[in-house]
Amino acid sequence: MTGSGYSRNIFNKSLVVTISNQLKAVFSNFDCDNFIDNASSFSKDSGLKARCNIIADALVEFLPNDYSFSAKIIKSTFEPVKNNQNNWENFLFMPYAVYVEKKGCKKEYLEISFNLLKEITKRFTSEFSIRTFLINFPVETLDVFHKWVHDENPNVRRLVSESSRPKLPWANEIQLFKKNPYPCIELLQVLKNDDSKYVQKSVANHMNDISKSNPDIALNVLSRWSKENKPNINWIIKHALRNELKKGNKRALTLMKYSLSPKIILTNFKLNKTSLKIGDSLTFSFMVTNVGENDEKLMIDYICYYVRLKNKISPKIFNLKSIVLQKQQSITIKKEHFFKTLSTRKLYPGNHKISLRVNCKLFGENPFVLTLK
Repeated sequence: MTGSGYSRNIFNKSLVVTISNQLKAVFSNFDCDNFIDNASSFSKDSGLKARCNIIADALVEFLPNDYSFSAKIIKSTFEPVKNNQNNWENFLFMPYAVYVEKKGCKKEYLEISFNLLKEITKRFTSEFSIRTFLINFPVETLDVFHKWVHDENPNVRRLVSESSRPKLPWANEIQLFKKNPYPCIELLQVLKNDDSKYVQKSVANHMNDISKSNPDIALNVLSRWSKENKPNINWIIKHALRNELKKGNKRALTLMKYSLSPKIILTNFKLNKTSLKIGDSLTFSFMVTNVGENDEKLMIDYICYYVRLKNKISPKIFNLKSIVLQKQQSITIKKEHFFKTLSTRKLYPGNHKISLRVNCKLFGENPFVLTLK
């Protein structure tokens, strides 16, 4: 689960009541009233993760203290898996995963916990909760992962790659794998040939994470993989290298068969205006011509140089197009860029500019002024 676009209101009293009723149906002694009061005690300002933790804490309090017995109760509420498609809307399972993390991350409970997290993953995901096991019991968890890479359910196979990512969004970094990614690479070596695009995407994201802390290791691995020359692996390599390509890593460019000195010229680079207000858009266009005698594989980007506080300049790279331009061929590219304030980017008035970049080589720039109104 790599995003934060879900509303905190997913965890509401209605969902708590549903959990309570399901538990009561398989365990008659379950204290529904007190569980509901405690599990729904979050405020309207409580975030999604905070609400989930409150529900999980209530599960710890009101389920039997015997963890093995409680795990059986929880599992008894699960309906059979109808297909291998993960239901991302079924957040009801998330508090159960956190419950396992809180109650079951102990040596004597590992087998029970792994089995329950696996069942949760078939229906939702436990990629965050199982990271606690990777941190506290790395050997035991990795041993289980070596079995799960061959599981028939793609959600379980994806869990192996996704949960062990050193920089999984929404989660704390796993320092052990930042320093030494090889235990995870062993798993990815198997998963890179997975038939599921869902799994392949996770492998690519995992390798992209590795490239941020260990670019040489990532490039060495991806270089070896490239020799297999399979469509699925080539797709993984392309997406795994997106950060290194953006940074202009020469090894990454060469691996993706981008020329470091493309025989091209850029002409007619124009802006439709030189002054605009915050909230407006700016349209620019230019022509790229291959003047060489061979086809050129081109990665075309543009860089917007934003003004920040105290007139500091902050460049941001945007991908435009990846194409193969035949010899003596020209192409005109047009792009509209919006200057809207975002939660992740505040805009400031001042002198800005846009420059063009092909295969990480700069080709000209045009200035413009951004005003408040």
